[in-house]
Amino acid sequence: MPNVGKWGKHKHLIKDEFLLEHLPRTQLFTPDGLWEYAETYKSVMLKPSGGGGGAGIIQVTSKGEDRYLVHAGSSRRVVEGKDNTVQYVKSLFRPKPYLLQPRIPLGRIDGKPFDVRVMVQRANKRSPWIITGWVAKVAGSGYVVTNVARSRGRVLPIRTAVQQSNVPDSIHLLPEVRKISLAAANCLGKAYPTLREIGLDLGIDIHAKPWIIEANFRPSLSLFRQLKDQTFYRRIKAMRGR
Repeated sequence: MPNVGKWGKHKHLIKDEFLLEHLPRTQLFTPDGLWEYAETYKSVMLKPSGGGGGAGIIQVTSKGEDRYLVHAGSSRRVVEGKDNTVQYVKSLFRPKPYLLQPRIPLGRIDGKPFDVRVMVQRANKRSPWIITGWVAKVAGSGYVVTNVARSRGRVLPIRTAVQQSNVPDSIHLLPEVRKISLAAANCLGKAYPTLREIGLDLGIDIHAKPWIIEANFRPSLSLFRQLKDQTFYRRIKAMRGR
């Protein structure tokens, strides 16, 4: 499977009318774009198109009076002036290009943001996609990224996470997560015919709306290995072995 960046995947996903409603507005980084996003959304996520694991993600939040809070990893710094902010942000960049997205107000557990990893697989390019596992990832203290290894966070069964979170209880949430995940897999499977598995990251906002954050084409099984119940882990491994 070729190494496809976030921008390339996004350009395929936005062609699907249903998925479009669950994709954050995304564009390539430019300074003008950053200021337009900051004015519109107040808080902006900057993400490298390549790479994964939460590496290189930066959050910029307007604090008013030409001051901006830049949050990268567990580091926070307030910078004064747009030129200084752009210069500082660029000094944090991983290899280009970078993308701009509004910050999704993710649901939280004990004040920490969480999202969901859904594993979608198929036996071959003619087989239907099926969901073989899902798990919630809770960020570690002081981090905006939910990558468990990077933020020293934790995993929870998805139903447990939703119950413990500030997300409104909804009988429609998990069926919607399932529908979005399969639709995304079908869309990307058509664009990349040799693709057999996707680790889809979905954010759940404070209104119980799912958002597609990222589609990983080389997903690790480590998250599922951490669950007490190993059913998903065994199911995913079995599908990989076909």
